[in-house]
Amino acid sequence: MTQTQAQPRDDLPTVAALAVIAMGGVTIDHEALGHGSACLAAGGHIQLLTSSLFRCDARSPWIDPAGPAGNLLMGALALVLSRVAPKRWTHPRLGLLLVTAFSWFWEAGYVIQAMIERHGDLYSTGENFLGEPSGGWRVGAIAAGLALYVATIRLTWSGLLSLQPEPAKARRLARTAWLAATAGAVLAALTCRVALAQDVHDAFAEIGLAAFPLWFIPRGAARVSSDAPALTRSWPVIVLAVRMFAAFTATLGRGLGAAV
Repeated sequence: MTQTQAQPRDDLPTVAALAVIAMGGVTIDHEALGHGSACLAAGGHIQLLTSSLFRCDARSPWIDPAGPAGNLLMGALALVLSRVAPKRWTHPRLGLLLVTAFSWFWEAGYVIQAMIERHGDLYSTGENFLGEPSGGWRVGAIAAGLALYVATIRLTWSGLLSLQPEPAKARRLARTAWLAATAGAVLAALTCRVALAQDVHDAFAEIGLAAFPLWFIPRGAARVSSDAPALTRSWPVIVLAVRMFAAFTATLGRGLGAAV
């Protein structure tokens, strides 16, 4: 008589580690590679660089949009790589999916907030290139943000279900990733030496609040698969996440630049 073997469960510490790596990569891409490289290219010096705050002493219309552009491009590249990666590469595929999710949720939510509150990188970009944004221009930008937000929900949903076809288990992956990434962003921001309250607020908003749909997706009809891929324990991923978080906290978390 053959006994049915219990299906291996996804290793949640490894999922959390992948989420922390994705959060750190997305934040570095926006603040350091995006805004930072544009500042240096304009001949300026970085006055302040944290996990959510940036100041440059140069004046250039390209500095503000460089951060959002970096995240949009990084999210697109990660999406392509996640689609072409072999199915057995479950850890890289989940990591890349989270990079896309955190990048695009951040920027989609940010453009909506910027147009409503009339401040921020993307609102400044509109002023620099188009003059004072009209009501119609702002409504169009909000619509584009909503479209990207909905598209990111759908892409994340389908990506999670491709890794774990059972919705309940896929939701567990998404919620674990959200909790780990949000906690990582906030804990790193708590070490900031400049504008602590604003830095913590912005860090939570950019990662936790923007990506809050991860708490609810995916939903839908149950899918049953006898060979659903499991994300097994990966010590190299966990060690990498610990080291990256330590370096991230010591640099962007605490803050860099002349204003620190």
